[in-house]
Amino acid sequence: MAPRPGGRPMILGLVLAGGLSSRMGRDKAALVIDGATLLQRAILALHAAGAAIVAVSGDRPGGIPDRWPRSGPVGGIASVVDHLPNGELLVVPVDMPHLGESLLAPLLASAGTHATSCWQGHPLPMRLRLDAMSRTALAELMTRPGRACSVAALQSRLGVAALPLDNAVTPRLVNCNTPDQWREATA
Repeated sequence: MAPRPGGRPMILGLVLAGGLSSRMGRDKAALVIDGATLLQRAILALHAAGAAIVAVSGDRPGGIPDRWPRSGPVGGIASVVDHLPNGELLVVPVDMPHLGESLLAPLLASAGTHATSCWQGHPLPMRLRLDAMSRTALAELMTRPGRACSVAALQSRLGVAALPLDNAVTPRLVNCNTPDQWREATA
């Protein structure tokens, strides 16, 4: 891993923003809360959590296009890892309006014996130890016939620490995939 000063691994960030937003009917990354788009807010949250480098997956300005279109989050992750050094990778979906450093810091703090960590019952956001083992697992998932792969399958393969939820965390883990979910989350 690329060490930071003090010998700790470099913290990296990835915003998954390559989806079609078909259920929303418009680009979710461009939705605005408090004067900032969801994409801007996700990038800011990753930097606030300590990410030295933040990448964006998806065919958009400044993004890294998906090598495996329509392969979901794992396809987005696999498409970006060749552009990043080894380190602790925080992976976030673009459609979480309440994402913030307070949701990401515990994921980083849980780095230890498990290659990945997430909140219990929520595969994203997650921490992924980006190293030779995780790169190999991603490459193998993307070469499966039919590519039936998921973030949960990646976590299971590498080992996952599931952080317990509490009443303060659960409401902030909401994703907005439809206009109704967006209205409810931003009311």
